[in-house]
Amino acid sequence: MVSVKRLGLAGSCTFSIGLISYSLGFPSMLKSQVKSQIRLKKGSEIRDFWEKLPQPLDFNIYVFNVTNPTEIASGSKPIVQEIGPFHYDLYRDKENIVDREEDDTAEYSLRQVWYFNQEKSIMSEEAEIYTFHPIMIAVTLIAQRDKPSAMGVISKALDSVFKKPQSIFIKTSVKDLFFNGIRFDCTDITDFAGSAVCNELKEREHILIREEGLRFRYGFLAKTNGSLLPERIRVYRGIKNYKDVGRVLSVGNETKMDMWSGSPCNDFRGTDGTIFPPFLNKEKEVWVHSLDICRSIGAYYIEPGKVQGFKTLHYSADLGDPAEDEDVRCLCLESEGCMPKNVYNAGPCKSVPIRISLPHFLDSDPRYLELIEGLNPDLEKHRMTFNFDPMTGTPIKAYKKIQFNVLVGPISKLRLMKNFPEVLFPIFWIEDGLELGDILIKPLKVAYLQIKIAKIVMWLMILGGIGMMSVAGMRYYKEKNAGNTALPDLLPGKEQNNVPQEPKITVSTIQAELVPPRID
Repeated sequence: MVSVKRLGLAGSCTFSIGLISYSLGFPSMLKSQVKSQIRLKKGSEIRDFWEKLPQPLDFNIYVFNVTNPTEIASGSKPIVQEIGPFHYDLYRDKENIVDREEDDTAEYSLRQVWYFNQEKSIMSEEAEIYTFHPIMIAVTLIAQRDKPSAMGVISKALDSVFKKPQSIFIKTSVKDLFFNGIRFDCTDITDFAGSAVCNELKEREHILIREEGLRFRYGFLAKTNGSLLPERIRVYRGIKNYKDVGRVLSVGNETKMDMWSGSPCNDFRGTDGTIFPPFLNKEKEVWVHSLDICRSIGAYYIEPGKVQGFKTLHYSADLGDPAEDEDVRCLCLESEGCMPKNVYNAGPCKSVPIRISLPHFLDSDPRYLELIEGLNPDLEKHRMTFNFDPMTGTPIKAYKKIQFNVLVGPISKLRLMKNFPEVLFPIFWIEDGLELGDILIKPLKVAYLQIKIAKIVMWLMILGGIGMMSVAGMRYYKEKNAGNTALPDLLPGKEQNNVPQEPKITVSTIQAELVPPRID
């Protein structure tokens, strides 16, 4: 009986410890562990990954080759052909990092370097395409916005600086358009119109590559490639409050931007895109501040996902609709009002009135697609996609996708665009992001394996406790029944159940047979 009680007590204790650990202790301990691991503390593994990823980002460029440049100049409908991807391995490294204990932040300079990856590209980056001459279209659009009455002067300046071009389109390579740069020369320009444009361009030398004398080059990414961004970025480390990890506090010592008409467009919302707070759920938006487009974007949950065997929360994002969302109305410019859904004028950010949209004008005004031939928006291919691990907030697979366009039309005083059709003209779109490789995914796999082992141990404790209590109960029941079942006692003088036993008379049949019968 003593061993039964001990077995039952041991089973009860084992069951209780397993159940309490599984339902209360383990979740609390796990949450505490995740909070401590996600902090950007010096010397930690997550801090090392945050400073310098051990794998490059995927940077895919898709360009729109103009197939009928001559006809467009005469007013014909533009026809474009998407060519890509041109794949580049992009390294974004944080350098000159300074930790500030007083407000739990880290400040850094960002360096970006692109390397062409032939194996993942559709063709060589030397492939030739027809596209807008980046300098001529920039000069034209800036003048049209700021000094529309001076378009006649601009027409003469283009003839002077670019030697009487026959088209505003240029035949060039992807490498030159983005990285080497398109050359132009202001050395021998002496006329008023040409000198005025050259002086204006020299004032924007921060976006140009200057060669000897007054010779310059311009490529969309040429100045950025390999250089430190001039503005230092300051983010929270999440040591004091894990919910703040990675959140942008300031850029260039400014805690707000001043290029848009007000808040929240000028606010730094969300992280720098390399780390996110843990414990996501379907109701939480995830915000990222994108330096390249000078605004923050909020991603929203759309469906459950699965990447590399991990169950994820699949998010997407768009550029907003000023007609319905007050938070993006501050992106509207007074000179032109608001643009349709998922399109906005990034001129204050890019110094040139570039219009940013989703690729192929996905989920925007269908009129844009009617005015140009060669665009085919595809939800699965062209929407932004982010797959997060809900426990740690790790982006297992995440890709931002944006398209750069120019709004053009007929300009009567400009020879090259006198009969141009009115159209939102796509130039290129980029896909920027990554899917975690073996080095980055390994810590996540180890963490989930440890969680699985811990859960198995706790379930074994729960089931083992139930098993021991069951065995103890059965043994107790059997022993109790065994004590209550009495066998009949045939020994004389004993009493059964406290009832007096009557004396028994034993008659022997053998003796009866031996006694002879009495005969009278």
